[in-house]
Amino acid sequence: MTLVQLSDLHLRAGDDGHGPGERLERVVQRVASLQPRPVALLLSGDLADDSSDASYEQVHELLSPLELPIHAIPGNHDSRELLRAHFLPNETPTDAPVHFAAACGPLRLVGCDTTLAGSDGGVMGDEERDWLKQTLAEDPETPTLLAMHHPPVLTGIRLMDEIALDASDRVALETLLRSHPQVQAITCGHVHTTMTTLFAARPLLICPSTNSAICLDMRPLESVPFSVSQSLGFAVHALVGGRLVSHVQAVEQPI
Repeated sequence: MTLVQLSDLHLRAGDDGHGPGERLERVVQRVASLQPRPVALLLSGDLADDSSDASYEQVHELLSPLELPIHAIPGNHDSRELLRAHFLPNETPTDAPVHFAAACGPLRLVGCDTTLAGSDGGVMGDEERDWLKQTLAEDPETPTLLAMHHPPVLTGIRLMDEIALDASDRVALETLLRSHPQVQAITCGHVHTTMTTLFAARPLLICPSTNSAICLDMRPLESVPFSVSQSLGFAVHALVGGRLVSHVQAVEQPI
């Protein structure tokens, strides 16, 4: 069983097959070549850069050749209402948090909404934590991967750390997860780089973007440069002998 994670697609209406859309097409080609065939796609936020209907339609169009179930959570550039309309069409249109729990073969995937309207930073308030606590309590045995957009840790990249998950919410989430050992790992996006660390004594993976890569510089800079020529990529999660293993696959872009 493999589950593919794509993050920070940042599609924009009117790209006409260039820019983010063209880069996503290359990623889709790589995903299509994976063996065994993945059971599902996780989209960990910032699907659209402009929160337009056309951009979400483009996401569907570009991912449709894979013919895989899609589980999506919003990022700070997304519209909850539009994301719900395009990826959860059976739900009533609303601006309520977009979260889910889904069976992906023997793995349970739980996606949380860490977005806050009008802010690039992330939150996980009482309502979302209560939902997560209840959702995890409903199935305490199945190995679980927890997904969110904003990282619940600091990265050392100052400008990204300023828009990470709220500090008090990081502490509360870590406390919550201590009571749910079935959560084997946490994954997120947002930072446009690959990074690993521990959170709540579990592995945490920041998945790279399909669209652009941050140029790593851990000095206290006023701006962060991005590149589309560096390696972009995606993550592949698999249960191997009951242990969750995550691989990051680079996708080189033409110069």
